[in-house]
Amino acid sequence: MARNLALTWQLTEIHGWGLVGVHTALCLVDRNQPPLLLEKPAFITMRASTREKLEPLMDGYHQISALSAKHGGKKLKLHDCAALHALGNNFEPGPTSSLYHGEANIGVIAFEDTSLDKATLERARQYDRIIVHSSYNSGLLAERGLRDVRVTFQGVDPSELPLLPRSGLFGDRFVVFSGGKIEYRKAQDVVLAAFRIFHKRHPDALLITAWHNAWPHTSADIAESPLAVRAPRIDPATHRLRITEWAADHGVPTDAFVDLGFLTRAQIAPILAECNAALFPNRCEGATNLVAMEAMACGVPVILSDNTGHRDLIRDGNCLPLRQQIPVPNPRGARQGWCESSVDEAVAHLETLYANRREARTVGDRGKIFIRTERTWRDFAESFIDAAA
Repeated sequence: MARNLALTWQLTEIHGWGLVGVHTALCLVDRNQPPLLLEKPAFITMRASTREKLEPLMDGYHQISALSAKHGGKKLKLHDCAALHALGNNFEPGPTSSLYHGEANIGVIAFEDTSLDKATLERARQYDRIIVHSSYNSGLLAERGLRDVRVTFQGVDPSELPLLPRSGLFGDRFVVFSGGKIEYRKAQDVVLAAFRIFHKRHPDALLITAWHNAWPHTSADIAESPLAVRAPRIDPATHRLRITEWAADHGVPTDAFVDLGFLTRAQIAPILAECNAALFPNRCEGATNLVAMEAMACGVPVILSDNTGHRDLIRDGNCLPLRQQIPVPNPRGARQGWCESSVDEAVAHLETLYANRREARTVGDRGKIFIRTERTWRDFAESFIDAAA
């Protein structure tokens, strides 16, 4: 395949896709093989050190954008270049992919919708290769006959997750963290159900959450769950989810709940340093859950649902797995592998971490070592670049 790489999506440091692009670009710059950017980076979201290293890539972006404009929106052939195409559910490419075609074209995807019908598979086969971020996704594609599929595991950047002492921000309370945008797939309803029971037994417990969703209307599907009283309301003034109100509606007292809002990269490590546990009973992950990995990297004992992409994180003793997994209803074939975690098992794991702080520390340490040695963004970028070669 062609040596040079072109990226069809925007580089940012505020979500998974953006981080994939940022760390791939940083690695390529270090290799003296700078990528061609086909979308303008969101430099405002980046740390100064990242921005400084990537700003020289703007020359190539401006040149290719000007050339594309001269072609009047017709697809432009990129010579001596492999194009990495960001794909959404059903293997639909983003708008930038319609403007450029590489000498080789590689699809990159993390998907949760498993309704891989004939049309979807035909779109997938248009690419010379597919790169996914979990064994779960790889297995689904292998079942349907796609042969050239590579797996590259996402990671964390240890340099932005310093190991900090607890500052006492929340006093001596037992702090449980949960992160990820509210939606049925992320199972925040299970978190609330488990924490409500746990808090009744331990009034010193505090649930802190980073659940906000930049696309708040997409949180409505959590109402599918029988555990959910309703979906969170959207504040008409701020256009943000009214999360504290939603938690209260599910029986979690307001004095036992903190809505952290949108966390910046710099806020993540200091917040996680205050936590005694993190709970992720997600019904499905197409990749491996960046927020869970960040918690593990900071030494927080993590409770993980033993399904889909989470399985690539679970190793002996590095977390507390939720082994009781019941398949969710799947009438359209769109949720193969999705599972419901047991509320009672989640409560039992919280009780273990509360009662045995030494064991909790051991779990946290094992998770921290695993992520910081085997799941870094640099390791990801190296394997991702090699998979595209």
